[in-house]
Amino acid sequence: MKFAVEVFGCKVNQYESARWQLGLKEHLAESVDDAQVVIIFSCVVTHKAEAEVRRTLNKWLKQGKKVIITGCGTRQTLTDIVSPNVTLVPIEDMNTYMEKHWNVRAPNIVPYIPNHSRAFVKVQDGCSWRCSYCLSSIERGSTVSRPLDDVLQEINLMVQKGVKEIVLTGTNLLLWHQNELNIFDLFEKVGDLAYHKSIRVRISSVYPQMVTDRFINLFKRYPFARHLHISLQSGSDSVLRHMNRAPLQNLPQMLEGLLRLDENFAFTADVIVGYPTETEQDFVKTMVFTELFGFSKLHLFPFSPRSGTKANELKPLNGDIISRRMEVLSRENVRLKERFVSRQENTFRDAVFLQDDRVALTDNFIYVPSQPFNGIKPVKIVPESYII
Repeated sequence: MKFAVEVFGCKVNQYESARWQLGLKEHLAESVDDAQVVIIFSCVVTHKAEAEVRRTLNKWLKQGKKVIITGCGTRQTLTDIVSPNVTLVPIEDMNTYMEKHWNVRAPNIVPYIPNHSRAFVKVQDGCSWRCSYCLSSIERGSTVSRPLDDVLQEINLMVQKGVKEIVLTGTNLLLWHQNELNIFDLFEKVGDLAYHKSIRVRISSVYPQMVTDRFINLFKRYPFARHLHISLQSGSDSVLRHMNRAPLQNLPQMLEGLLRLDENFAFTADVIVGYPTETEQDFVKTMVFTELFGFSKLHLFPFSPRSGTKANELKPLNGDIISRRMEVLSRENVRLKERFVSRQENTFRDAVFLQDDRVALTDNFIYVPSQPFNGIKPVKIVPESYII
């Protein structure tokens, strides 16, 4: 039996798909066309994401393949698609299922990512928070933390294979814990390892309440990339309260502290546009916040009601209002990206070379056209540089 792997969505899914490609070994097909079974790591964070998963599923079913759906969607959203040829398996049950039916399992430690200078390292999965719009806490289950020793061993093995940048990822990094240790302890242990191995660490996503003085000290002491992707969602405390999220509180002062450390520190953010209680004033607050701190990129999501969430019970905004706000913020996003790059032209930033894209990625997340090189080295930001 030959398997193929398809992945949608977040870095956690990308990590898990890489883990399973290693676990399948000789059972992995050279292409999807050669496979009898397709494992789909699904994403259902929005209606659009769910629709892409369903389209892909239907394509493979029409070709007579069996499909295993894992990732998000297995507990609620995709349960209607179960059939003799479609099986839903929660991510934490994949090893048990695959071992029972095909005698294969994924390794607990991912020893390498072939031909990659940077690699994702998952430190936890699941979320116990209940943000009003979010399916992740429903679909991915309760939080599970990987042992610190496993994380450090995995990074060591990846470094031996030439990886120069480690991206720490999880469904909600703030929830990682091991006995008395918390996520900041993990960051410090990984930072110490990175210092001694001459690699750098990137944190995939942070919540506003994570950005504290202890957090800022990481960037002073260890080789952490000068870039934070913030799960912001809104710049209005009123909207955040309705989302059942923490207010911004000290985030502005903390961002100012990072900018004092490096005036070209990069902030990127997830932003939900058109949440049902978002007023025009709330929308403007988000624009002002991202402008004030010079965000370099906004990952924009038009509000998408998801069955089973509290926000699904609210009366949605008029679609024209959401479309207009998306258009305004999309234009602003282009301007923010261009401004961030242009003000750094002819300066140098430490970067790693990305073989697949034939570019160098700077510590503050700018893509620079580049000739191949090994390790981490300063590259000149040229006019052709860009932010995806």
